[in-house]
Amino acid sequence: MLEVLQILEAEVNLREETRVAEQARPAIETTLHQEQAGKLSQTQNELRDRVDKVIGRIRELKDGEVDFAREIAMLGKVSQVMDEAREILAQPNTGSPAIAAETEAIELLLATRRMKPGGGGGGGSSPGGGGGGDTKDAALAMIGRGLNEKEVREDRGVSQTSGEAGPVLPEEFRAGLDEYFNKLDGK
Repeated sequence: MLEVLQILEAEVNLREETRVAEQARPAIETTLHQEQAGKLSQTQNELRDRVDKVIGRIRELKDGEVDFAREIAMLGKVSQVMDEAREILAQPNTGSPAIAAETEAIELLLATRRMKPGGGGGGGSSPGGGGGGDTKDAALAMIGRGLNEKEVREDRGVSQTSGEAGPVLPEEFRAGLDEYFNKLDGK
């Protein structure tokens, strides 16, 4: 699970780097942009390899193929989308298609994180049921601590006002997150 969270963080960072590369494209030489896109493509490929390794580790678990079939399938979709993003970046294309593919990978990773193994539950017409279901909300909208049944969602039509892309979090927070994940890994 920790590895999936780290892959998610890396994919968010990659998407941000792709946006920055696209914004810089008109101001830099074509060869430099191609070089940047190539590095982004390589990073995307490394992330896809990490997802594939997670799938392999899940399959190695006792009854992993059975108990985590949905998670394996979802991570398989993540791997496929990441490969598509890699191909787009290798063209070199850092525009909307690449960013859209990276965003789809992020949303699939978030959805994987939200999945719960299917066991448990009480009696009734389907004992042990539950744990599944569908949602109309994007995975990005499900981030949060709980469910507010009385919430009202509305599209406020917010538009971009600054035109500058910057890090999502201040650098000191990013450094803290990196340190946290490294300690969890025992590095």
